[in-house]
Amino acid sequence: VAEMAISLFAADRGYLDDVPLNKIGHFEADLLAFARSSHAALIDKINATGDYNDEIEAGLKKAVEDFKANYVG
Repeated sequence: VAEMAISLFAADRGYLDDVPLNKIGHFEADLLAFARSSHAALIDKINATGDYNDEIEAGLKKAVEDFKANYVG
């Protein structure tokens, strides 16, 4: 559930807009790997509760922005 939430959040909020279409799959795989290693508590919380609230949204935003800040592609 959490991985789907991260992917959908990134796509919906425009974080994929500057990623070439042929690299979307690679970007998503790297994003999810990053989230699992660097934002494990967020993943665990989403998977355990299924909640989507302001706190979860802020965590998703931080995870995606942290990843994009260092993403080379």
